[in-house]
Amino acid sequence: MAKKGDRDMATKKDAASYRAARVIAHGAHEAAARVRDIVIPSETSWESLKIVKDGVSVGSRSIRDLRDSTARELSGFYILDMRSFGGTLDRIAKSGERLASFLEGEGSKLQRARTMTGIVESIKIARNELEEKARELGGVKRDIEGLGRSESDLTSKVDQLEANANLREVLDIERELRKESRAFRAETLAHLQRPLRRLADLSQRGEYPLGSDEREALSAFVKSPYKSFLSKSTGEYLARILESMKEAIDSGKMEFKPKKTGRVSVQLNQLIGTTHLAEKQEKGRRLLARRRELLRIAECKDMYDRRKGLLSKIEETRREELELQEKMKSAASMTDAVNKRLVELLKQAEMKTREYVGKEVELQGISL
Repeated sequence: MAKKGDRDMATKKDAASYRAARVIAHGAHEAAARVRDIVIPSETSWESLKIVKDGVSVGSRSIRDLRDSTARELSGFYILDMRSFGGTLDRIAKSGERLASFLEGEGSKLQRARTMTGIVESIKIARNELEEKARELGGVKRDIEGLGRSESDLTSKVDQLEANANLREVLDIERELRKESRAFRAETLAHLQRPLRRLADLSQRGEYPLGSDEREALSAFVKSPYKSFLSKSTGEYLARILESMKEAIDSGKMEFKPKKTGRVSVQLNQLIGTTHLAEKQEKGRRLLARRRELLRIAECKDMYDRRKGLLSKIEETRREELELQEKMKSAASMTDAVNKRLVELLKQAEMKTREYVGKEVELQGISL
């Protein structure tokens, strides 16, 4: 019809016929444009069908208005063409009505089925994830139980070794030496550790003279006080080092505040010229000598080394157990998240079932 109008515009000579040709050509071109404006999505889905239905409905109304306004201006011209125009418009309108009917009827049912199918598939996926997490948690639990049994077995072997009198004495000596070491730091050197470091700095800078052996012994005391105190190569220098410290404090080279200087001087007076250090040193060296004597016994040395290896394995087992516990905690957290998702999906399925078929249903999840 648009082509006919364009052709008639070129051939009609009288004004009325030309105007009628122009009106129908314009109306036909506009109608074609309105049809082209209807969006046809490339993907077929429930949402895309609704878009097409809305487009056809809007286009149909727009073209009907265009037809009516065109007919009013034609004044008896193109009567048959306008009937053809009306037939085309009716076909467009009926297409929209059929699509709306489908969406409200069979299409609605299909969409509901599709919605329920999607929910059911999501429930299956969530349940599969839960079952997988349950297997993972079960495996981790078994591994932790296995490590627990291994640790118990290793601990039992350690207990058997420690039942030996000689090894037990060695371990008692070591505990006593650790106790003496803590006491030496906390009591004997309670206020002297910082002054020892200060004296070492002064000596290194040449601001306070110390012999090379004393300087090396002082450096060892700063790093490992009790071990150096018991050592025969450095232990004999502690008394002289303390005397040098007292001289440095008295000379003011240590540059401590009066309160700190007073505490250090009191402690130095308790150590210098008394038997306290000698008694501490003699006790520690006696314990070390007895330990060396016991470990020269082949059986005791073998048991000591075996115990050390077992303790290392116990520590490694506990570290692996901690890693597995973290893994179990992570898996449990993920399981909780999937469980929550499953509960929401089940509620959604119950709600949709009630909405679609009017029946109350109760769906069960998976308890882990």
